[in-house]
This record gives sequence, C-alpha cells and structure tokens, in this order.
Amino acid sequence: MIEHISIHNYALIDRTEIDMEKGFSVITGETGAGKSILLGAIGLTLGQRADSSAIMDKEKKCVVEIEYGVGGYGLQGWFEENELDYAEHVTVRREVTAEGKSRGFINDTPVNNKLLRDFGEFMVDIHSQHQSLLLGRPEYQTEVLDAFCGNGRLLEEYGGLYARYRKWSVELKEMKSRAADAEKEGDYLRFQFSQLEGARLQDGEKEELEQELDMLTNAESIKSALGGMAWQIRENDQSVVSVLKHARGALGGIEQSFPEAVEYGKRLDSVIIELNDMADEASRKAEGVEFNEGRIEAIHSRLNVIYDLLYKYKAESVAELIERRKRLEEQLKHIEGGSEAMEELEKRLQETEERMRHLCGELHRTREEGRERLCGELKRLTMELGIRHAEFAVELAPSGQFTPTGCDEVRFLFSANMNQPLGEISRVASGGEISRVMLALKYVLSGTKQLPVIVFDEIDTGLSGEVAHRMAQMMREMAGRMQVISISHLPQIAAAGNCHFKVYKEDSRTSTISRIRKLTREERVREIAGMMSGEEISQAALEAAGNLLNQNQVLN
Repeated sequence: MIEHISIHNYALIDRTEIDMEKGFSVITGETGAGKSILLGAIGLTLGQRADSSAIMDKEKKCVVEIEYGVGGYGLQGWFEENELDYAEHVTVRREVTAEGKSRGFINDTPVNNKLLRDFGEFMVDIHSQHQSLLLGRPEYQTEVLDAFCGNGRLLEEYGGLYARYRKWSVELKEMKSRAADAEKEGDYLRFQFSQLEGARLQDGEKEELEQELDMLTNAESIKSALGGMAWQIRENDQSVVSVLKHARGALGGIEQSFPEAVEYGKRLDSVIIELNDMADEASRKAEGVEFNEGRIEAIHSRLNVIYDLLYKYKAESVAELIERRKRLEEQLKHIEGGSEAMEELEKRLQETEERMRHLCGELHRTREEGRERLCGELKRLTMELGIRHAEFAVELAPSGQFTPTGCDEVRFLFSANMNQPLGEISRVASGGEISRVMLALKYVLSGTKQLPVIVFDEIDTGLSGEVAHRMAQMMREMAGRMQVISISHLPQIAAAGNCHFKVYKEDSRTSTISRIRKLTREERVREIAGMMSGEEISQAALEAAGNLLNQNQVLN
C-alpha cells in the first residue's frame, strides 16, 4: 500500500506531504483545484514521461517520493533479479530538473524508467477514463478472463515455453538460411579441401626439396670437392696428415727436455684424429652423391605441385596451405554437422510445441468453464450500476497459432439495451457504460488478483442516486482487499471513505498554489454538504451530509 506521498515543486504544488491510510481514501476538490496534478505527480514515480514545463520554480528541481509497504506481496525475487535491496518499506523517488533531465530511484538506488514502470505495475492500478479504452483491446480482455479463471500458474509455465519457442524458431530459421548458403559453396569447399588434402603437404617440405634439388643439380662439383678434400688430407704424398705425423714424431724426441711438448703432442693427436674423421666422412659423402635424373624430375614435379598451390591460394608458405586445409575441414564439418544441430533443434521445438499445445488445451478448458461465471458477475454488477438491461458474452475462437497467451482469441461482447444485439464492447458501449463495466471488472478482479493499490480517477462522472451509492459500496468492499483511492465529485463516494482528503487552491502574494490536507469529521460534513448543495451550504445539506456520513461509518 501507499504509506506516504511527498511532492515538491510540481505544477501548482510547492510542497505537500500526505500520510495515506489503509482501506478507502477519497480525494475531493473543485474542478481545477489540482486533483489531476496529484495524479500526474504520482505518475512520475511510475515511470511516465517527465515534462520540465510542469516544474513550478525553474530554479529548483521537482522531487516526488512515494513510500510503499510491500510486505506479503512476494516481491523479493523481483528485487534480487534487478539487483535491488529488498525491504518491506520501499521508497520510490523521481527527480526532474528545469532542463528536462530526469532520474529515478528505488530505495536510493538509481534505476531507469523501465524499472519504475515494472515496479509500478506490481503496486498501483490507476483507473481513469483513458484506461477504460483498454477494454476494447483483445489482449486486455484475455488478461481479464485469465485473472478471473485463476490461470496465473498455467500462463507462467506457458509463457516460459513460448519465449523459448520463439527464440528457437528464430535460431532454426537462421540455421536453415546459413545451411542453404553453405550448401551453395559446399562443392567448391570440398574441391579445395580435396586438392589440399591430396597434396599431402608437410611443413618444411618445400625447403628440403629445394635443397636436395640444388645438391643433385651440382652433384659432380660436390663429388669432386669432397673427394679432393679427402685426398689432400691424407692420400697425397705431402698430405696434411703426413705433415702432422712428422711434426708429432719430432715432438716425441724433445719431451724429456721440453715438457710442454707433451701437451703439444696430445693436441696434434686430436687434430690428426679429427682430420682422418673428416676425410672418411668426405669420402663417404662423395660416394653417396650421384647425379640422378629420375630423382631430379620427381623433385621438380613435386615442387611444381607446391608452387601451383601457393600461387592459387595466394599463400607465402606450405604452413599457410596446411592451415587453410584445416580451416576448410572445420567449415565442412560445420556444414555437415549443421544438419544434426538442426535436427536436434527441430526435436526440441517439437517437444516444446507438444507441451504448449497441452497447456493451451488446459487454458481453453478453464476459460470455457469461467466465461459464463464472469458474464454472470458482470451482468449483475453493471445492472446494480444502472445498466438495467446489460447482457454480456465472452467468445472464444481458435487463433490458429501460438500467441503469448495460448491459442484462443478472446472477445467481449456487450449490450446495454433491450433487444439490442450483442456487439464488441468498444463499439456499442458509451463512455459512461464502459467506465461502469470497467469498475465491475476491477471489482471482480480485486478478489482474484493481488494488487496493493487501485486509484479511481473521476469514473463517477454523470452518476447519481442509487447508482452512485452502489458504486461507493463496491469501492468500499474492494477496500477490504486492497488500498482504494478515489478522486470523486459524488457525495455518496466521498462519504464512503474512511479517510477524506481535500485539494484546494491558495493564493500567496506572488502565485496560486494547490494544497491537500486530510479533513476532520466536521470538515468532511461541510465538504460533503457543499458537494450536495453547491456554494451556498444550507442547514438541510449539512444534516443530510452528516446522516450520509453516519450511515457509511456504521457500514465501515
């Protein structure tokens, strides 16, 4: 429920603090006194558009705060989901500057307008003549029927499935589109992969082949150079090894007199061994180097394959070609695996459709069972509200597809006069009739839909007498289930409230401002008497107002 309203610098309101009470509160005042301004200020905290022109003093910002008691309404999950601190007393604040900048807060945490609207939908239902237009919308009619039938749990489960169904349907469509595009180039990708796979490319192969080809092409020169080196090292009469051996023998003769000769001798022995090894290796290499025309042709052929692939795929190395082959393999796996993914998604969609279809059947059954009861309740209530020949019907027709609320198309039909055929309520009902039908709906739903606060904005226009009395009685009965606030011009409704506020204008030296205050019993009697008799309040009007107030207090 709303516990406190604070408004600073909004339209004609400079500063107002209002402590609200449980049950039924009425707000009265002359036309133009500022009742609609009060609703506009409340609307700011519900995420409605901020208008800087409504700021009274352009040097200051406008601030509207509403304190709610939210205990028992199961909002902890919503607060956690939106990363807000939960408390049983919640303050919603909206600030607007003269430049049009706006900020919203829930318990001092900055939030956007969407969160303000979402929270407001949990807390407050403002029923005005404008909202009565909702009655002509099929989705609202479906919402009303479902609320009356208690379909909340079914709709919650169905809604989760419907969201996944829509998401997966889009994914499947995109997958099929991608698969079609991939299939178009699939043959070309397979050809490229087959060509690169068939080449059996090895990283570093090109460089090895080029080196081998160079060696084979220069085989005679290599053989001659290696053989000559071996001959010079040890085969020649004046070979290097022979010369070193002679020097080694000379060192052996001076080892006694020159000890360092021992070390020189060891080093020469190592050199001689190394040179002999080099000669042996050169000889073996020379024997292994032979001009091989067949091998040269094979290398040329292999290198031509590699060079062609490098040119075709604009690659700098064999490593790049190998990487391209891997990418092609992945692309082909994706193409070939796409059908499996599509089959899996189609299976999930089919299972979801089956469950949705079952839930749609359950929803249809409960709607069939509840629509006659809803029509009976609406007929009874609207007759009490002065539409003596009211008739209602709720049509259910298959939509032919899944919608956010199932597979039913719901249509409210209405007739206000004898022998008048039933028609769509938005077409055949007058504005006053629609307002009374909406009140009847709100009354019915107040027993099934948990909503903390409902505000009625002058829906009693044009009513009087017994109809006005019944409207007041309905509001009072609703106030036993929720907090009801009614802005009214009718004395019957003003007297029915357990709390009465008056909006009035007050002139200061520089401007006119709107005020709102809670009335005492004596002030209520005078206010209600003025609503009965006008500006000149007679003693009879005062007595009638007192009696009316007394009667309602007994009922309360």
